[in-house]
Amino acid sequence: MTRIWILLAALTRVAAALVLGDRLHFIDEAIYLDAARALLAGNGYGAGYVNVPAHPVFLALLTGPAMILGQGQLVLVRCLHGVVTGVLGGWALHVLGRRMFGPAVARMALVFWALDPLVVVTGGLLYPEAIGAVVLTATLLALVMAAQDDRAPAAALAGVLLGLTVLFRPVAVVLIPVLALWLAIAAAAPRARRARHAALLLAACALTIAPWVLTNLARDGRVVPAGMTGLQAAPVARGEIHRTGLAASLGGAFWRQPIEMARRTIGELGHFWELYPTRLQTDEPGQRASMHAKDARLPADPSFAPSLRDTVSAVTFGSELLLALVGLAVGWQRRRGMVVLLVGVALVYGLGYALFVAKLRYRIVVLPGVFLLAGVGATTVLAKVRGRRRGGAEILVG
Repeated sequence: MTRIWILLAALTRVAAALVLGDRLHFIDEAIYLDAARALLAGNGYGAGYVNVPAHPVFLALLTGPAMILGQGQLVLVRCLHGVVTGVLGGWALHVLGRRMFGPAVARMALVFWALDPLVVVTGGLLYPEAIGAVVLTATLLALVMAAQDDRAPAAALAGVLLGLTVLFRPVAVVLIPVLALWLAIAAAAPRARRARHAALLLAACALTIAPWVLTNLARDGRVVPAGMTGLQAAPVARGEIHRTGLAASLGGAFWRQPIEMARRTIGELGHFWELYPTRLQTDEPGQRASMHAKDARLPADPSFAPSLRDTVSAVTFGSELLLALVGLAVGWQRRRGMVVLLVGVALVYGLGYALFVAKLRYRIVVLPGVFLLAGVGATTVLAKVRGRRRGGAEILVG
């Protein structure tokens, strides 16, 4: 049954890729695809590239032959992207679910992974969120293995994978202290060994992101270049970021206007968890026309029907979120450490975006954790419906 659901996860993403077809739909797709082609041609990322460092490399390694063939093979790129993220993500999610909550919950989480419209469609799009979700899930799997089995190599692997997550989605840097602290507290080992595991995770993560950081320092004099895409949405001036650095300028803004900044951050966090997209630029005809004028490969017409998309999004994610809340309450009784890890990762990651600007698609990276909690909730509800008097909480160890 597990293999069937993982296969279905790949097939749904291939179906989405075929529907998306041989045209680009969003500006980010064009940016990442062009950077991957530049890498294949030996031209680095290409002139003016200021996005994440890892995703063009992933696309180039994954689909190099198809990209060389040209724009007509874009649908093949989409299919391969969907198969790799669907299969690897499904496998990592299932193994993680078994370790955290048991096989029943793991299978139910796979159902969400295979059928959730947002992650399925994103698997066909060339966004870094799809592979970012896979790598973060693998990070959590290695972390849990290190904690449960007292294994130093697993802690090191978790650090490497966390570093890769940062290279796909730099905002994931906010997770570094969260995962290190959780491992130092939750690992099934003496205090000294727990501390060594946490230190090993931090060292491995630092070594993984070091080439990117050193390149930025040599080129721009900053760990995070002031010109990097996304920083234009920061609540501080780009010039201040350039002068004092990102962390110092954000800290200064909170020091000067704590109430206003707190309100802004909470409001942005709401957009991270919204039921349907309210900040999709392609919903605006003027924005579509402007992007099409800059790059004729981008459509001037909407790629999706907003009303149907919004309804499906609200129904599916609303149901998953409700089940996840049930799962949180049930899991808190028997697997508190695992619930703390999943909730902490989701909230802190969302907060990282809320400091700048948050959108619905940014949460894709942490959705596997939501699916696990929803799996706990779903198995509990099913147990109640079937009349099992033992209580849904026993499903956690089933």
